[in-house]
Amino acid sequence: MKKLLCLSLLVVSVGGIALCAAHIVPYVQEEMQSASLYAELAAIHTAGNETDGEGMTTISGLSVLPAQMSESGDDAENGLVDGETPENGEGNSQNESLEETSGPTSPPVIHSGLLALHERNPDCVAWITIEGTPIDYPVMYRPSQKNYYLHRDFNGRHVSAGALFIAEICDPDTSDNVIIYGHHMNSGKMFAALNKYKKQSFYEEHRQIVYETLNGTEIYEVIFAFTTPVYTGHDFQYYAFSRANSPAEFDAYVNACRSRSRYDTGKTAQYGDKLLTLSTCEYSQKNGRMVVVAKKIT
Repeated sequence: MKKLLCLSLLVVSVGGIALCAAHIVPYVQEEMQSASLYAELAAIHTAGNETDGEGMTTISGLSVLPAQMSESGDDAENGLVDGETPENGEGNSQNESLEETSGPTSPPVIHSGLLALHERNPDCVAWITIEGTPIDYPVMYRPSQKNYYLHRDFNGRHVSAGALFIAEICDPDTSDNVIIYGHHMNSGKMFAALNKYKKQSFYEEHRQIVYETLNGTEIYEVIFAFTTPVYTGHDFQYYAFSRANSPAEFDAYVNACRSRSRYDTGKTAQYGDKLLTLSTCEYSQKNGRMVVVAKKIT
């Protein structure tokens, strides 16, 4: 009887281990494949900085100015992109030269690595980076299919982590507010780092977001960070605002975000500003979301 009981326990234990393995092994394999894919995409993105000829980058017949024109790096340090001048109007001679020589058909200053990724998959329309965090990923956009990249990677393969993607209600080029979704992975990948914005000390060290688009590189500054539940029937529908029909509508969204923000950044936005809203899951409440709102500053 004792031997039979031990044998039964052994069979149950082995069965339990086998069941766990059946769930864990595929997950580990998926994680490895995902890590390999995004390492490959990051390499393509980084390689895009390499230029040829006289400071030009050519990809499949597209001639594009390199992402950074200034040898001294002054423009980058001042938060300016090529061709723009500071608010006081005191532009440098290089910017003035570009303005004088660039005609209406001149190509925008686009990161050539992003163009390479866009050619590989036209749904890839941006690349987002928050320095000092794992957030350094391509951003996808397929408005014709709701949540297409929620559980699909860059190549369209079904994976739990999915990809970062722009909400279907947004137009990346013309919306007042571009909403980007991403999973909160236990591994820390995708948008998990957004939850660190709960602490003001983290915000103070990670205020800026670099957002490379097919129209050029944009810099955003975080202005609000808050948590909120969804699917309650009376929740704050931050996910429904992409375009303001009036200054009052824009102000209403900004005020709603500010009233929920976990701390005062001393920053706000006005009608005419372009916003970037990043959203991921937050687990301190049922159906919680962590939301970070940023304003374009250059």
